[in-house]
Amino acid sequence: MQLLRILIPTFRNLRDLDIAFATHSQPTTSATDVPPKPIRSHALIGQNGTGKSNLIEALITIFRDVDLDRDAAFDFTLEYSIRGHVVRIEADTFKQKRPYVWVDGKVESQGYLLKNRELLPAHIFAYYSGRNERIEVLFQEHQRRFNQRQEITTDEVLSEQLLENFTGSESDIRAVEEAKRRHESRLKQAGDDRLRRLFYCRGGHSQLVLLACLLSDDPVFQKVLKNLHIESLESALFVLKEPYRLREKRRSGKFDEQELNEGDPRFWYARGNVVSEFLDKLWQVAWAPIEQEATKQIDFRGRNEKQKQLYLFVPSQEKLKLLGELIGSTDSFFRYAEGAYIGDLIDEVRITVKKRDEHGGKVSFTHLSEGELQMLTVLGLMRITREDQCLFLLDEPDTHLNPIWKLRYFDDIEGVLSSDDATMVQSESQIIITTHDPMMVGSLKREQVYILRRDGNRTLVDIPDEHPQGMGVTGLLKSELFGLSSTLDIETERRLFRRNELFVLSPRSPEENEELSRLSAELADLGFSTADFRDPDYAMFVRKMAQHRRFRKPVLTLEEQAEQDAIADSIIDEILREEDGE
Repeated sequence: MQLLRILIPTFRNLRDLDIAFATHSQPTTSATDVPPKPIRSHALIGQNGTGKSNLIEALITIFRDVDLDRDAAFDFTLEYSIRGHVVRIEADTFKQKRPYVWVDGKVESQGYLLKNRELLPAHIFAYYSGRNERIEVLFQEHQRRFNQRQEITTDEVLSEQLLENFTGSESDIRAVEEAKRRHESRLKQAGDDRLRRLFYCRGGHSQLVLLACLLSDDPVFQKVLKNLHIESLESALFVLKEPYRLREKRRSGKFDEQELNEGDPRFWYARGNVVSEFLDKLWQVAWAPIEQEATKQIDFRGRNEKQKQLYLFVPSQEKLKLLGELIGSTDSFFRYAEGAYIGDLIDEVRITVKKRDEHGGKVSFTHLSEGELQMLTVLGLMRITREDQCLFLLDEPDTHLNPIWKLRYFDDIEGVLSSDDATMVQSESQIIITTHDPMMVGSLKREQVYILRRDGNRTLVDIPDEHPQGMGVTGLLKSELFGLSSTLDIETERRLFRRNELFVLSPRSPEENEELSRLSAELADLGFSTADFRDPDYAMFVRKMAQHRRFRKPVLTLEEQAEQDAIADSIIDEILREEDGE
């Protein structure tokens, strides 16, 4: 999966957006035998309000509407490559509601993509460091259909009552055929993916990701745990609750006979694969299941409700491994556990782990830092959903990370998506990250970075002139990527401007001489010596640059940066010409 180009005339604050994504980075060496390296990680940067998060939302909306066979929500053109094909989707809502589709240049339809789902990303995975209800709502329909599929069982095709009363008559044959059609219709509506195509990472996923890492021998999972200094599981208490939909049925007495026959009374008559493939196995390995009714606060207003709860205690790493073996694989464990979480059956998992640090001992999951949880969740989920041809959309995933983790973030991502498995295609999932942190982009090539900015009523996208690699944080902040005129604090910068202004002033009054001496002494204590002014060339440069007062502000636009650079170059050329003339 590789995005090639996206054009959006209008979406929220995006106007005339046009991004052509680079697919390969050119080698820095001049050797002709070094092939270009595929690019699968891109960073979107830009000031607040330039539309970075809106671009993430637009991409999710496009694929959501295609996957649900809906009308286009706005005009766009999206082109991407996948499994050796090039797909172009173009929406012009003035001409028709459904988008136009081309596959390898041949005109097709949105329905064609749904029939040939290998032409769509295996998963669109989205993460936002915080709460973003506008993004969350885009995933609700896929979540609803996922829940619906969990409860569809084979017995619903031909119920026991239908089979017991089957006489072979024409009416009974029609009843069987009708039951099959209803079942197939429900399956089609629910969707075919065991892990839904659109996946939004929520807070509760971090607990399940940690358990998946702990029960797996995958070296990538083990590396994630090592980075967090986690050695093994001490214990896990699964707190299950009666789902709202089943609680309402129980209270109103609306359970039908089929639901009572197929449902599991241990889990409030819930049914489907989540119960049979996960909760039943969890019951087998857990110690002493305990039932209780608890009063829970359900919102920030302090409103409470009574919930029937079930405690299932997994006492050790060995028991967790056994649970994984009973379910079949790490991926299956996560899918079924996540199904129980999304299906409102898991309220929380209280995890205690053993940590490798100077203190050692046991640490509760709730004591992990926000940064640790952020790295665990993102990298763990990327590994679990590492199927070929995925699109990962990460909106500011670096919020709580320390500088070391930020600097190696893209390297960690590459490690998570790589595999020693020769059957897996390595470079065909794409990651798009929005960020405001220069440390996040310090390891990237220029082809991987896109700078969003406003130009009147248009959204412009620029690629840096230089590679961010090797520039350092200060260089990045003062470059076109972030546009700071200086990395100094405003007060120190003000004093430097004033000192230089007084230095080039001639003649100076006694008060101005006294102010210059005072500022020079203060700045010398901070490491800004006036010794450089003894160099006549440098002194001349300062005098001439000091005349351009319009550049004395914290942030410069790209045009102002270019103009300042041009003026500086012209001053240097003038100084060199004067020296040559001498």
